[in-house]
Amino acid sequence: MAVIAEDLRMAALQGLGVSVPLRRLAAGECIHEAFRGHCLGPPFYAYHRAGVPAGPPLIPLWDSGDTVFGVWEKADGLEFIEFSIEAPEEFELVARTEQGFWATRFDFLYECDLPEDELQSAAASVGFRFLNRHLASREEAEERLDTFKGHHAWLRELVAEIDRETLDRPPE
Repeated sequence: MAVIAEDLRMAALQGLGVSVPLRRLAAGECIHEAFRGHCLGPPFYAYHRAGVPAGPPLIPLWDSGDTVFGVWEKADGLEFIEFSIEAPEEFELVARTEQGFWATRFDFLYECDLPEDELQSAAASVGFRFLNRHLASREEAEERLDTFKGHHAWLRELVAEIDRETLDRPPE
């Protein structure tokens, strides 16, 4: 249950190869209004007595409500996770790549009824390359998305595809 020291957080994110836009958001710079209130650091809970999941040192990105978003490095690569401060031991692995992580965040923004032109602009601001695939996949899977379980399964499948493709392809 270790969290990287707060004063080392940004250097640790850079050391993991996290993109400049993600680091800027984690530092609290709102690079696009779509991210304000949902994807903007600095994190609070992980540094103020909230528990964190057992595992490698966690580098928190930000909090949203009582949910903490972060990344850690395991022997086989990065893991982007989220957890409730009420039950940190029940963390969820949401993606293995930054592109996969963005798929989860853009799905959230879509669910917040952000207009498509705003989604496109926000995606460009962070270098998210899979927004059009995300939108097409949502449309194709429409019937599956009417329950939490169906939506969760669809999103996990999409993120897994994006992670595989991203890991198989060198960064641009």
